[in-house]
Amino acid sequence: MDGHACACGSGLRRSRCCALDAAAWPAAESAALLDAQAQTATALFNARKFGEAETLALGILDLAPNHRLALRVLFEIMKARRRPMAAEALVRRLAALPGPPALRAAANAQAAQYIIGQGRYEEATPAAAAAVMANPRDATAQHVLGVVLTESGRLRAGERHYRTAGSLLGREDGLVLGNTAWNLKLQGRLDEAAATYARALALRPDNQRGIGGFAQVEFGRGNRAAALALLDDGLARFPQERTLRLLRALADIAMADPQAALARLADPPERLLGAELAARGQALSRLERPRDAAMCFMAAKRTHRERNGQTYAPASFEAAYAANAAYFTATRTLPLPRATPSACQPVFLLGFPRSGTGLLEQLLMQVPGFNAADEALGVAELIPRIDGAYPQGLDHLLVAEGQELPERLRVGYEARRAAAGFVRENTVFVTDRHPKNLWHLGLIKLLFPDAPIIHVLRHPLDVALSNLAQDRRLEGDCGVSLTAIARHYALSMRMIAHYRGQLTLRYLPVRYEDLVADTAATLRRVLGFMGANIPAGAGLAANTAPRQDPTPQHFALREPVHARSLYRYRVYEDALPALFEDIRDTLDPWIAELGYGDAA
Repeated sequence: MDGHACACGSGLRRSRCCALDAAAWPAAESAALLDAQAQTATALFNARKFGEAETLALGILDLAPNHRLALRVLFEIMKARRRPMAAEALVRRLAALPGPPALRAAANAQAAQYIIGQGRYEEATPAAAAAVMANPRDATAQHVLGVVLTESGRLRAGERHYRTAGSLLGREDGLVLGNTAWNLKLQGRLDEAAATYARALALRPDNQRGIGGFAQVEFGRGNRAAALALLDDGLARFPQERTLRLLRALADIAMADPQAALARLADPPERLLGAELAARGQALSRLERPRDAAMCFMAAKRTHRERNGQTYAPASFEAAYAANAAYFTATRTLPLPRATPSACQPVFLLGFPRSGTGLLEQLLMQVPGFNAADEALGVAELIPRIDGAYPQGLDHLLVAEGQELPERLRVGYEARRAAAGFVRENTVFVTDRHPKNLWHLGLIKLLFPDAPIIHVLRHPLDVALSNLAQDRRLEGDCGVSLTAIARHYALSMRMIAHYRGQLTLRYLPVRYEDLVADTAATLRRVLGFMGANIPAGAGLAANTAPRQDPTPQHFALREPVHARSLYRYRVYEDALPALFEDIRDTLDPWIAELGYGDAA
């Protein structure tokens, strides 16, 4: 007899838990004999008698490991006792049980919600999708899938599921409306988001997350007084709400009052969350206290690693580099068919995060004929339409109707661009700065052979420092440490270098330092490279473009061009000489390659 407890920590024997053989399940009629005991376990759990409820649930599941109600009770107990491995194993098993559509939808939605609660949105997608497929008329399932898609960056699909959830409810729901408003905010549709938040908070004025989201929307629309009023009123009603406090501190920093931000984030460092530590570091940096700021930035990253389990996962990117480098060679790419030119030219802005692509996009928005798509598009979303594994599946373009695929993919990209509102009357250029584009320059060459590719470069140590200071998840979780940032930077630069060496790209490198030091001249060089008409007397150095809709996310924190961040790494290296010690070997070759001339 198997007496070994399961390694997941559920308290069940292995043969009744993670090593369970579904063929050994008792028949549903036999399991039903234990329903009364399971209801007793539920009542005990509801009375917070967790020990008694757990003992009874374990006994039921030892006899009938497929008993739905007992599984749910044990899952809730493991969740309450913060045993995540056991809770996840149990909720996944609950979701996998056969049964009526309504029960399968509810169980899969519950599994997705548990995984969402840990910030693992991509991993929650299969369970959320299974819930909708089991019962497409379940509003909760539609809502959960909307959350997963929104937080995974699939915004328009997420919006559709939110609106379906609202339609199925047959009434306006404050939570669904609030999440829909957040989705619209991420899409840059700020006016719609503001109107939706107003309706959501009228229904649920205690929605603290909604208050914070509405404040961010108003800040992005330029209504800073309204944003501050929302945050201050929210904090007056909910003084312990940390997200509202953090947003208020970030507003202080954005409005050049770092001392006020420090006062709001005055808790002992060990009590601050990662985002709070990063904001405190930004305030200290503004106050010219680089050593203290660096300590906060590193503590924030350590918190994300230790509390949130974030670790750099480069394997998939190293595999992508190897596959792309092997496939996209001059001889192999030359015979592949190309799409015809686009009537409204995309302009691809390349650059590792915090290199200055956002600033360049803001400046281009001043020029008539330009619209900014920010990170909303990206050619990676077209890859599922290619037969076979990518990139080898591109060989199908050589055969029969496959030769038509580049044209269809280009049209599909442009259709998404138009549907998202990025093409209007007199639009000639649309900027696309999706971070994944650098991995797919070969595909971009096939779909947009003549598209300008503007690569914004910045001193690698400034790039590393700026990403250290941000509380933003980057691809592969490469932002969790300076070492990971440097490693991913080097890998992405190798990818771009490979494409440049093998393909004839319409490529222009632009230094962030030049963009700041001589904005007008650098911008004229960029526009001339694109073949754009430059209006006579245009104030190209002002960064004063009116807000467009959709609005890029970086627009909310727009400020006049400044030199505050030029070669900022030197200040930090002087204050903390060992700060960049571990990444010099990785970045020094690129410092030299890019001509910055201070490799150690």
